[in-house]
Amino acid sequence: MLDTILGAHEKIPVYAEGELYRIIRLHDHTFHLYYGYYEDCERENPAIDPMPIYPDFLKNPQHTSDGFPFVTKMQDACQHYKGNKDRFSECAECEYYAHGDELLGICVCPQNRLKPTTENHLDREDLV
Repeated sequence: MLDTILGAHEKIPVYAEGELYRIIRLHDHTFHLYYGYYEDCERENPAIDPMPIYPDFLKNPQHTSDGFPFVTKMQDACQHYKGNKDRFSECAECEYYAHGDELLGICVCPQNRLKPTTENHLDREDLV
């Protein structure tokens, strides 16, 4: 009876590494999210199933056509973070975080925005 109440009789689906989790379209960009692991130690642990892998925008930055960087909710906050500094801070807790879809969003901080230049491409605001 307790198993029924707790839902223990239901099988939780297990997804294979590399299987498509979801396609997210946000600000004219398309992100394909696949199941996988963030660390090799997760892959080696039989108790951990593949999970949705979100883009690493710190390693591979991407920007909207207006120059705002894409971020994930769980991404560590940058030096321009505006929020509660008394605890560990993530982008999702920042006043500049604009929620998108799932765990993806946009940083609307003016210091992190790229701006158009005369060569028709974007440059970091603080480098121009």
